[in-house]
Amino acid sequence: MAKNSYQTYTDDTPIHVFRGDFVHRGAMCAALAARYADLTIVATDANAIVAQIDIRLAMLQGAEDDQIRARAIEEAEKFDVVDVYTEMRRTMAAKNYDVATLLPEAPSILRRQSTNRFVDRANEAVSNLKALPEADPVRVMFLPKLEKELAEFHTADKAEDQTRAALRSGSVALTLYKSELAQAREAQLGSALATLKDREKVAMLTLPWRKPSRSSSEGET
Repeated sequence: MAKNSYQTYTDDTPIHVFRGDFVHRGAMCAALAARYADLTIVATDANAIVAQIDIRLAMLQGAEDDQIRARAIEEAEKFDVVDVYTEMRRTMAAKNYDVATLLPEAPSILRRQSTNRFVDRANEAVSNLKALPEADPVRVMFLPKLEKELAEFHTADKAEDQTRAALRSGSVALTLYKSELAQAREAQLGSALATLKDREKVAMLTLPWRKPSRSSSEGET
């Protein structure tokens, strides 16, 4: 900003600030084009970039929505596993099985476990069921159910991992894209300066921004 009277945009600039800046410049240059015909090119380019940003943002929003849905499905599958586990535990208790050894984790605690710990506990329950005699009524009744629900949870967990990776990749791509936008912005302002011959007037074609705090910038899609 030392040699320009307008503020430089960087990778730290939020994408919505970039978008607003291009919207502002497109509208202002279009309005001034009656007297400064060369600003028509700047206006057209700025408006085209706004459309491009909207496409990018829609894709990123879609990736974020996919990740939220995948996480919800994973939670639903976890819900199903815990339901079978709860029913199995109650049945064992009613039939005087050694529940504290076979299924030591309370359902309410199991439900709150992290994914890795949840899988470990569920697998332990499967192993303990398999240790019972093959003709054991609890094993016959619940082992297929628990294995089915746990397999569905694994499938949902993998899908959630994939959507999270896609969202992370989109965030990295957004940072790179903002570098491209900063360059396009400088090019537009350079063209405007060549036409207006006045840095203060060129500064009016931009919008100022304040660097976001670390917590807010980390939350940007």
